[in-house]
Amino acid sequence: MKKRTIYSWGAAIVIFVVLMIVTPTIPQSQAYHDFADQRTFFGIPNALNVISNFPFLIIGLIGLVLCFYPDDYFRFSLRGEKLGWTCFFVGVAAVAFGSSYYHLHPDDARLVWDRLPMTIAFTSIMAIFVIERIDEHKGTYSIVPLLLVGLVSILYWRFFDDLRPYALVQFVPCIVIPLMAILLPPMYTHSTYWLWAAGFYLLAKVEEAADKPIYSWTHHILSGHSIKHVCAAMVPVFLTLMLAKRSVQAERISLYKTWKISWTRSKGKGTEEESFECTYTNVAVEEARLDQPGDMGLSFRFVDQVLLNSQTLLSFPHLMIISACLLIAVFSYHSFKPTCIYLIDFSCYQPPDFLRSPIANFIEHLNLSGIFDRDCLDLQQKILERSGIGDDACVPVTVHEIPPHSSLSAAREETHDILFTVVQDLFSKHKIDPKSIDILVSNCSLFCPSPSITSIIINKFGMRSNLKSFSLSGMGCSAGLLSINLVKDLMKIHSGSLALVLSMEAVSPNGYKGKCKSMLIANTIFRMGGAAILLSNREQDKDKAKYKLQHLIRTHLGSDDESYESVMQEVDEEGLVGVALSKQLVKVASKALKINVVELGPRVLPYSEQLKYIISFIKRKWGKHKEKEVYTPNFKKAFEHFCIHAGGRAIIEGVEKHLKLEKEDGEASRTTLHRYGNTSSSSLWYEMQYLEAKGRMKKGDRVWQIGFGSGFKANSAVWKCVSEIDSRDKNAWSDRIHLYPVCGDASG
Repeated sequence: MKKRTIYSWGAAIVIFVVLMIVTPTIPQSQAYHDFADQRTFFGIPNALNVISNFPFLIIGLIGLVLCFYPDDYFRFSLRGEKLGWTCFFVGVAAVAFGSSYYHLHPDDARLVWDRLPMTIAFTSIMAIFVIERIDEHKGTYSIVPLLLVGLVSILYWRFFDDLRPYALVQFVPCIVIPLMAILLPPMYTHSTYWLWAAGFYLLAKVEEAADKPIYSWTHHILSGHSIKHVCAAMVPVFLTLMLAKRSVQAERISLYKTWKISWTRSKGKGTEEESFECTYTNVAVEEARLDQPGDMGLSFRFVDQVLLNSQTLLSFPHLMIISACLLIAVFSYHSFKPTCIYLIDFSCYQPPDFLRSPIANFIEHLNLSGIFDRDCLDLQQKILERSGIGDDACVPVTVHEIPPHSSLSAAREETHDILFTVVQDLFSKHKIDPKSIDILVSNCSLFCPSPSITSIIINKFGMRSNLKSFSLSGMGCSAGLLSINLVKDLMKIHSGSLALVLSMEAVSPNGYKGKCKSMLIANTIFRMGGAAILLSNREQDKDKAKYKLQHLIRTHLGSDDESYESVMQEVDEEGLVGVALSKQLVKVASKALKINVVELGPRVLPYSEQLKYIISFIKRKWGKHKEKEVYTPNFKKAFEHFCIHAGGRAIIEGVEKHLKLEKEDGEASRTTLHRYGNTSSSSLWYEMQYLEAKGRMKKGDRVWQIGFGSGFKANSAVWKCVSEIDSRDKNAWSDRIHLYPVCGDASG
């Protein structure tokens, strides 16, 4: 072996090792198995993705038969050619079986049998090129090693969940083969068929990437993946035609040199007689004397030599320009198209009636516990009676005990009871396989166990090992919308994903037993509750989704001391831990909401309302007769429904006052506070379910969720109803929706 060859192989191996060290692993995304067209025909799941593989079998068998045709139909002239092309056509025919088997039930295990035949075809083509254009002996001896390299790349991916070696095996030939076809002189005629094959393969990859958009564009008739199979089958079709038509050419000249001749412009004025020869086909084409001047004469020569030549079909530059334009168009579409987040459904926890804690019972328990002195008892009773919380609100079992029992086990039991119930309800209703969940986010501000809450859910429902899970804590009552925002950001880079968001607050471990008045408030308003929300950015979920996320705006005032200290977990003088609520809480919430609304307003308000606000602002700032306050836009022209965090009567009334809403606009919030109490981050979802149960949510309606939390944070989410909501569907309000709103005062 020559030193040059040894050095080349050594350099290639070193480069490969360096790439494997410095580049991150590429795991197989489970979203890859989520194809747009999942319809069943004639009992065949994913029917069109399965049936569209049939052309591979036909062309593969035809190629094999012609390889061994008695009269040497393909006219192989080199020793290793027949073996290389036989391996190629075996791989093509096997694609029909492997790909069909995979698409019947797409998963990683079956994907092996889809990729193995394709790898055989890719590596065989590489060996064939070496045989024909570099060295016959080296190419023949490289067939088996290249096939083994392909096999190892698939085994490495399967056992180590790393696609890097397989990606090299698949994409290096896609780059090298067209370059070799252009730059290296061929032994046979009809070399442009290689470029047609490469063009169809590029088109197939574009269609694969645009699987779901194509399915949408064709009105759910054909998906990009099904069309991709047909386009990919055109690759062996063109190569078979090439083998059938080609012949050994006397003079070997590369396509690059041929095109260079074809594109050479006449230096004269175009009146002289010129002769151009496409020597790679051994067909001489003599140009007649043209009366047209320079550019026109060149145009006729180009048409005659390149376009009308039966062996050229279409010029490579044109082919590349068309392919590049298609590729740019598809990637531009994907780059600039906003990610749509669909809310498929959500479930709210409905505690059993035996966990109800009527106001009278709650006060009685406080008295019997023997923990608080008379001043503390009177304060808590006063807060309870003015809180707006009714007799149906519930607390965990351990809080019903005298004295209340708080422990890690109690908090775990409460968490299990709430989250297991709502998740199971959601999965059962929509027949969701837990392994299909790609993203899992939980939020619980004051209870952060180890293992985490998301780990508890993964263990309970047997979710897969590579899902993306996040457990948020310390975020306060606004954490529900923060979780939605996290999912929204994740879905920008993880297309075709299904996400589950869990929102709750554990009441069991967080009762305060001291005498600090600001910490006693939390004892009286927080109640048991939780919600599970199912989100998706998959195109096929569009038709079954309830809502579509339009806007999500976050405001954080942590840099302001007054805001930062308005809600804070701390230790009192006796060493007891509690959550202190500042007297300035409503003021801080109004300030945060104002900043949030300034950012949200231009996105949702009609121009007429924005203009009124601008005129009012100018008059107040620079007008002769300054107005006392700036005009508050009419947000009812932007939204049909309002869901204000049910943190307490003062919070709801403060928001209504700030936004100049009517009492009816806050009905869902008041009613949720009355029935379920302050369930922290999940309260917004109870309010949405109330609107659904009342039959008020109509297709096309927009709902504004407003959340507040420690830090201090104000968050807004705008949802648009995209389906017809059936008020008869069972939810957390179904058993007594007819009792609400409470007559006379929805606040209780």
